[in-house]
Formats: sequence, C-alpha cells, structure tokens
Amino acid sequence: MNKKVVISIVGIILLVVAGGYMLTKKDSNKSTATDVSKTSTTIEQKDAEDLGLCNIVDISTIKSALGAAAEKLTGPNNTGVTSLGGGDKGQTCVYPFKEGGNQSDSFYTDLADYSKESFDKVADITANSGTDISGIGDRAKFTSSEPLTGGVEFTITAVKDTKVYLFVISQPKDATTFDASSAQTALTKIAQAAKLN
Repeated sequence: MNKKVVISIVGIILLVVAGGYMLTKKDSNKSTATDVSKTSTTIEQKDAEDLGLCNIVDISTIKSALGAAAEKLTGPNNTGVTSLGGGDKGQTCVYPFKEGGNQSDSFYTDLADYSKESFDKVADITANSGTDISGIGDRAKFTSSEPLTGGVEFTITAVKDTKVYLFVISQPKDATTFDASSAQTALTKIAQAAKLN
C-alpha cells in the first residue's frame, strides 16, 4: 500500500473519531439540572444502569438539614454509572446550591460499589480517620479538607458491606456558609436518614 493511501485512511479515521466525539459532547450538553434519570454517554459510563444513589435520601430531608444554605438548592444532577475497573462501579449525585452551579459549590453524594475482592484492598484505609459518626452503615467518619480547587469540603464517609458512600458539602473557601461543627451536624442528619443498601 502506498504512502498516500495510508495517509488518506488515517485522515478519514481521525475525522470519524473527531465527529463522534463532537456529537457525544453536544448530546451531553443537552441534559438539564433536574433530569435524574438520564446518564451521560462515554466509553466509561453505562447508559442503562443506575445504582439508585439519587434516591437514597429525599431532597426535602437534605434541604431541612442544610438550612438557609439550601434555600436555592437544585438537583440532583446524576452523573450516571461509571466503571471503576474490575467490575466495580461508581455514581455521583450533585445538588448545586444555586441554579447552574457545579460540584464545587454543592451538596453531593458519591457511591463506590466494590466487589468483595476490590473492597478488601481498600477496607483498611476507608473511613478509618476522622470523627466517628454512629448510626450510619457499618462505620462512618466525618472529615474536613481543603482540596486543590481552593474550596472547602466537609465529608461523611460511610461503609455498608462492600459499598462506600460519601456525603459532602463542597463550597468555595471565601464563600462557605458552614464550619466543621455545623457541617457535621447537617451531614449526620442526611446520612442517618439515607437508605444505604
């Protein structure tokens, strides 16, 4: 095969891949903030699957626990089910504090659904540091952190069987409405009310 034919074939393949990427990107931008049943379509996400994460706690419970900060709370925005490798799956549900907001200014839940083998590899380092929180799953811990994004995150990490749940308040550092104590109280109410399967 001569060089011109090879170059032409490679060029066509690149155009097809780029066109497919642009169509996928365009479709993913059509989802709305209140569409909890639609999942994004990428190589790593499973279109027809749902781990049920967005239904484990009622939004009225979330709003009540978060108080004034949740006055304009929207969502949940369901990220869809993502493959974590080895048959393990994950899902995130984001409740922005304002219309059009993102995960860095939200309450969100996250679930990692591990196989027994995968969970055994992370069990010793999962929910083992921080403040003990009772009445949530098999064990739960509260922590606070300042991620590289420049925000503040308050998190309850809960373990139930081989599933790891996160309940998180994430806000910009210069606009946080919670301190560690108020965040722990709010997240504890939410996590204790959640139905962890």
